[in-house]
Amino acid sequence: MKTQHALTIALKDMMSHQPLDTISVLELSKKCGVSRKTFYYHYHDVYDLLTQLFLEEKIPGVQEAENFQTLIELVFKYYKDNEPFINATLQSAGKDLFSEFIYNVFYTSSLRFIKKIDSENILHPNTKKSIARFYAYGYGNSTVYYLSNYKNKTLIGLISSFNFIDAENFKKNVQNAVKLEKKQ
Repeated sequence: MKTQHALTIALKDMMSHQPLDTISVLELSKKCGVSRKTFYYHYHDVYDLLTQLFLEEKIPGVQEAENFQTLIELVFKYYKDNEPFINATLQSAGKDLFSEFIYNVFYTSSLRFIKKIDSENILHPNTKKSIARFYAYGYGNSTVYYLSNYKNKTLIGLISSFNFIDAENFKKNVQNAVKLEKKQ
C-alpha cells in the first residue's frame, strides 16, 4: 500500500508539470525509487494508476456540506488547490476518470441531501437513486464542462453555470416525490 500511495503522489506531482500522455512508467518508477517490475505488479499502465488515484481522492469538507452551493464551493476549492494536475487530466485520455470522480461527489452528496429531506424514509431506494443521478449528472457534467472549456475560471463563473437549479427546487422535487410515494 505504501508503494501504491507513493506512486499516486508521484503521478499527481508529475502531472502538475507535464501532460499525462508523456509520463512513462520508467520515469514514474524512478521518481518513486521502485523498479518498473514493481509498478507493473500493482498496475497495468499509467491510466490504471490514475484510476486508483481518483478512487482514493477526497475533497475536504464534502461530507459536511449541507447544500449544493457549499458543495460547488468545495469542488472549486479542490480544483484551485490541484489546478495543474486537474487541467492535465482534463487534457488527457483520463478526462473521463475526473468526470466520474466529480459525478460520484455530487451523487453521494445528493443521496445525503435527500436522506435529510426524506427524514421519514418514505422514498423507495430506487427513487432516491434516480433523483440523485439526475442532480449528479447535471452538476457533475456542468462542472467538468466549465473546468474544461472556460479560460478564466472563477467560483462566481462556476456558480453561474447552475442558475437553473437552486436549493428550494431540489427540496420541492424531493418532497413531491415523497408525496407521490405516500399515495401509492
